[in-house]
Amino acid sequence: MVNNFLTVATFTNAPEANLAKQRLEAEGISCLLLNESTVNVAWHLSVAVGWIKLQVAQENVDFAKSILVSELDYQPVDDSDMVEDDDIPSLSWADKTVDRAFITAVISLLFIFLPIQIYSLWLLLCLLISRQPISDNRRIKVMVAFLVDLVSLFLLWKILF
Repeated sequence: MVNNFLTVATFTNAPEANLAKQRLEAEGISCLLLNESTVNVAWHLSVAVGWIKLQVAQENVDFAKSILVSELDYQPVDDSDMVEDDDIPSLSWADKTVDRAFITAVISLLFIFLPIQIYSLWLLLCLLISRQPISDNRRIKVMVAFLVDLVSLFLLWKILF
């Protein structure tokens, strides 16, 4: 017979996870901790593995959650609070290029002797040639990037000649 275990809580550290596990086991709920060794040994992989997961048998999920909430002050995650990937707007190629050109233009003021002004101007030229729409909040960045590039090229010209 295969037991179906479900995750009832996630923890960022082993002491909290073990405390919750011991409390549930004291009530007679069989449970297990997933990724505990990974998080303890390779802490930098914690987010990648989804932290330490406390799992209980499917028939004990409600009872386990009630114990965790009432006695250990665990705050269950409400599904309505979760952010869907569809809710996060993705940037278009043009908006990403504007951001890249703006950052490069600002850096060009710091490092005048490097030819990164040309790269920023090239990005702005690619935007002009592509004629892809740019969002309204990025239009000012295009103008500022162009002006900063011109100022840094002027400074470079004055220094060299």
